[in-house]
Amino acid sequence: MDYVHIPVQFKAPTEQDLMDFFTAMDAHGDEKVLVHCAANYRVTAFVGLYRVIRQGWTTDKAFAPMSTVWEPDEVWTRFISEMIERHRR
Repeated sequence: MDYVHIPVQFKAPTEQDLMDFFTAMDAHGDEKVLVHCAANYRVTAFVGLYRVIRQGWTTDKAFAPMSTVWEPDEVWTRFISEMIERHRR
């Protein structure tokens, strides 16, 4: 088992945090991966972004799990939108 720690500041997520997450996810291809966050907020945002940007999911489907846990505040709403705009294929 590999352990990858990506210390994301909740009030200040960065593009580099997301790219580090993508690198970790890409390194495991189709393997099962356990992704964890203390509050399940950051992880649902990052997994949603991975699904949209890397896997081509629709935003509704990709972020459905997030909507059952939390509603992103202004910081996260802006971050998610900017990352999709910059990186969607």
